[in-house]
Amino acid sequence: MSDQIKSGNPGSGQRKPRVASIGGGMIGQVHARSAKKAANCDYIALCDANPARRALADELGIKFYTDYHEMIQKENLDGVIIALPNDMHRESGCYCAGQGLHIMMEKPIASDVDDAKAIVESASKNSIRLIVAHHRRFNPLIEETRNIIQRGELGKIVGINILWCMYKPDEYFETGTWRRQKGGGPLLINTIHEVDVLRYVYGEVGRVYAELSNKIRGFEVEDTVSISLRFKDGTPASILMSDAAPSLWGYESNMGENPFFAPTRGNIYHFLGTEASLTFPGMQKVYYADPDKKGWQYPLTTEVLNIQKADPYPRQIEHFCRVILGEEKPRTSGEDGLRTLEVTMALAESGRTGLPVEIQY
Repeated sequence: MSDQIKSGNPGSGQRKPRVASIGGGMIGQVHARSAKKAANCDYIALCDANPARRALADELGIKFYTDYHEMIQKENLDGVIIALPNDMHRESGCYCAGQGLHIMMEKPIASDVDDAKAIVESASKNSIRLIVAHHRRFNPLIEETRNIIQRGELGKIVGINILWCMYKPDEYFETGTWRRQKGGGPLLINTIHEVDVLRYVYGEVGRVYAELSNKIRGFEVEDTVSISLRFKDGTPASILMSDAAPSLWGYESNMGENPFFAPTRGNIYHFLGTEASLTFPGMQKVYYADPDKKGWQYPLTTEVLNIQKADPYPRQIEHFCRVILGEEKPRTSGEDGLRTLEVTMALAESGRTGLPVEIQY
């Protein structure tokens, strides 16, 4: 780590932190391009075991390595973005922490709770700032949804519903065979996003129940998940997820954050309150205009909220760089990422046992 940033004086005029990334696959490429765009990031290198990823490094005008140990030894880095398969997070994360590098770890923080705890402990032991890349927290629509709920504009929350269904093509599994195996299904790859959104916009989860099915693809991992959960305050929520059917209702296609996904239009979240309800990402707020005329016999008013959109990926990288400098605290700390993983793993346990699981953080 550079002496200038290690000294911990993040005042104005300080140089940009030197950042590199490990992993140039599907999401790694998004992070690489976002890091290059980030105004406060000096993005200098990409590492991937596949030599073909050099083309991405050449496109971005940065150095390329096939061994991240060599990259870390040769480059004077301040932080790393790790976007490797889930089961490689512990080894790479603990190594980078031991080298004094601040870390942005692609979600999930790890493939299981023990590995996640090891990463968090290694970061703490080495005084490393660790953030977990739950990028949706940096989407202005998610931020405003959280604000609306916390300001009480919907009244008391009655319940929340989430629908995510997208068709993953055969090549998705052929180029990443780990996605067919334990730790690689839509529960850890996709549902964990929804769990994190729920925790971020509303609160901690107290109990979960999940039905898992692999009847469509027949892989070791699930292709469809039906979830019922209860927050600690008693509020219920439901989630239906599948990567085996085409639909209009998938966060990635609806939000347009990643140009890889063909765009669609639909509302995937519904937040239902005693005073009003909110659709997402349509941001339609529905309520009775006259408080003295509330009931199903009276007409509803629909108000479309005008929220300015922004790409969350560069915003996340810029936040990471400010975290490196000590200017901000992590929006999604290692401990926070661990909690989201614990809820997601409880869903997997419920799917295996057929029983509800109480969450013990």
